[in-house]
Amino acid sequence: MGLASRLAGQLARPRGLAGRLIGNAMDVANRRPTRIALDLLDAQPGERVLDVGCGTGATLSMLLGRTAVEAWGLDPSHTMIAAARKRLRGRARLLEASIESLDLAGGMFDAALALNVLYFEDWDAAMVRRMHRLLRPGGRLVAYVTSRATMENWAFARAGTHRLFDAGELAQALAAGGFAPGQIQVHQQPITSSVQGLVALAVKQG
Repeated sequence: MGLASRLAGQLARPRGLAGRLIGNAMDVANRRPTRIALDLLDAQPGERVLDVGCGTGATLSMLLGRTAVEAWGLDPSHTMIAAARKRLRGRARLLEASIESLDLAGGMFDAALALNVLYFEDWDAAMVRRMHRLLRPGGRLVAYVTSRATMENWAFARAGTHRLFDAGELAQALAAGGFAPGQIQVHQQPITSSVQGLVALAVKQG
């Protein structure tokens, strides 16, 4: 297995020392996308918010620093959940599971974040459908991915583990998961001089 494939595998599910190092590196790289996503989410005090693929808990920590929400985090990686527990120290409810396997009541979240996780979405939209079900009517999902045009230049993104998106493809993935097309907004955002990101807001119809 080549270096690009190993990196892609660690990004999909970080594990061990290498996974912890990658998680820390991603926290630094994702500071601007996280701020953009949280601005768009505009969480209100008392809302119940789910971070899907919460990683080391950096996004939840930033969210809790802004607003007094009921924070939940979800990640299938034991390495990432352990790091998140250490960072958050009981300030969020953390679950080691994938969104597809999560056994929670529908409609229990006011909002959800899906930052850098839709790369691993199946073509049947199981991940987005699950997030849609967990949101209450009027609940909102904010998703972030790095754009296809940028990621096609990165070797690990050609290893077969990552699904790539342009703006239209991201909107289509959200619609396939149950969000009405008229309730989906996708914006292109410059992250650095060489990296373009896509941030989406999707609202569940009442």
